[in-house]
Amino acid sequence: MKVIAEIANAHLGDPARLAELIIAAADSGADAVKFQWFRYDSIAAPDFIYYQDYIDLSIDKKIWADSLKLAKGLGLEVWVDIYDEWGVGVLAEFENFVDGLKVPTTVLQSNTLIQALKKFEKPILIGVGGWFEEEIDKQLAYIKNNFRGPIILIHGFQGYPTRTEDSNLRRLAYLKQRYQLEVGFADHEDADNEMAVDLPVYAYLLGAGIIEKHITIHRSSKGTDYYSALEPHEFRVMVEKLRRAEVVFGSLEIKESERKYLEDSSLKIVSRKGINPGEIITDEKIIYKRSSVPDAFMAQKASELFPLIAKSVIPADTPITREMVKKPKVCIAVICRLKSTRLRQKALLPINGVPSIERCLINCLAVPNCHQVILATSDLPEDQPLTAFTLDNKVKIVTGDPINVAKRMLRAAEETNADIVVRVTGDDPFVSPEILAFLIDHHLKSGADFTYAKESTMGTVGDVITVEALRRLLQLLQHSENLIYTEYLSFYFFNNPTLFNVDSIVIPNKWVFPDWRLTLDEPKDLELFEKIYKDLDVGKRPLYFEELKSFLLNHPELIEINKGIKVKWLDDISLINELNQATRLYNPESL
Repeated sequence: MKVIAEIANAHLGDPARLAELIIAAADSGADAVKFQWFRYDSIAAPDFIYYQDYIDLSIDKKIWADSLKLAKGLGLEVWVDIYDEWGVGVLAEFENFVDGLKVPTTVLQSNTLIQALKKFEKPILIGVGGWFEEEIDKQLAYIKNNFRGPIILIHGFQGYPTRTEDSNLRRLAYLKQRYQLEVGFADHEDADNEMAVDLPVYAYLLGAGIIEKHITIHRSSKGTDYYSALEPHEFRVMVEKLRRAEVVFGSLEIKESERKYLEDSSLKIVSRKGINPGEIITDEKIIYKRSSVPDAFMAQKASELFPLIAKSVIPADTPITREMVKKPKVCIAVICRLKSTRLRQKALLPINGVPSIERCLINCLAVPNCHQVILATSDLPEDQPLTAFTLDNKVKIVTGDPINVAKRMLRAAEETNADIVVRVTGDDPFVSPEILAFLIDHHLKSGADFTYAKESTMGTVGDVITVEALRRLLQLLQHSENLIYTEYLSFYFFNNPTLFNVDSIVIPNKWVFPDWRLTLDEPKDLELFEKIYKDLDVGKRPLYFEELKSFLLNHPELIEINKGIKVKWLDDISLINELNQATRLYNPESL
């Protein structure tokens, strides 16, 4: 906010009185003074009723020069009302001392004056009191086309005496919004009315960035421009009120003290129960309480923070801080070996010129928010050909235990510092980037140990596992003789509901086609896959499920190629019973 002390003609043509007014303005706390520059024979014709008054009020250029130096020496800005050509000439001579201009309401329609002032490129106050919008629109358009400096609209009733109800402060916000310009306020309220001091405060609170107010030495002396002018002590009271209003009004910024109180007193995120290292922290595992831990997350941050992973043990009822957690890191482990007997070395067989395992890896690389894709194979010599499929180092190769799939997956996750591992089998060249992303998202939101699709299109999905849960499983299995069953890893999670949190996801129907077989295990599968990839002309790029679905729905006869092939282990009742028995870890006989 800027407070301008309007000296106007309160000097009565007396240089000593002019100097006294400038000093009084500085002592009263004003930021600036404003002078009126005109010459009687330039502003009016001799027949004008106030022509003699203009002669009496005239101030010589040399006096104005001294006044400018005095004001600047007192730390005041200088603003000037320009009424005529004489004033323009004085401005040209003393331009370096002048901070801003004003075109009074009564001369706003003078395009000649506007043209003369445009070369100075200074901020300009435009008095708009009493003008209709269409008049302001027209004149403002002309001014904008001719001025480069900032333009401020000054609202205020200019007549004497001014009734309080004519102040019409509502127009401040209206003008500011309509013209997208800064606004100010210049009133002519009866100075003997207490509202003369309070009106500028109200105006500031309603958006006025500049307050212009008349000042005089002694109102009782009357003279010129005394009616609405404040005496120095009154002007000082107004400035003090304005400065207090400025402090109270503040800014759009939240004060540091206010924020500190909020952070000290508001609800914080606290663990509802004990949380293990590597465990997913979700909304269900936290509670909101007051806490004196300064760095604990505030409750309102929960929606944007979670899910998170615990970096260490977080006991129950512990305020959670940034040092305790991290964002989840997801990897996809493609489990693959070359031991197949029904379709020898099927992972290496080309599908439209690209090896099947590479098709699978390419689709996995298309899954968003996945940090690493890993090809997890065995360390046996017969599987070494798979280690070549790094896909220009986009895929990490991890070799390990040929029998224990869980151990191989854990190694893959640990070598990439992953918190979540997605298990995909290398038999699936149609694994879907969209469906995997959907499963990962649900897994993170639920905080589950193991997430799988309840119904799906065979060969398009994977299992999502929290690495902490996988590590727990291996600890339980370390003395078990049933490690040969880790190829059927999901059974360990399904059959131990008291040990693991399993989330069975119903994926959208648009992705579920139970009659489609898209896993590679038989020559007929390869025949179908070759047909699909060739007809779609898919080179080394991902094949998204939506494109695949559209193609197969338009060519339903292709599904008949491998329709009769069954998943053999699903029809082996004795194997399923054996798996269910062997993977029930809560049974004491199996521990």
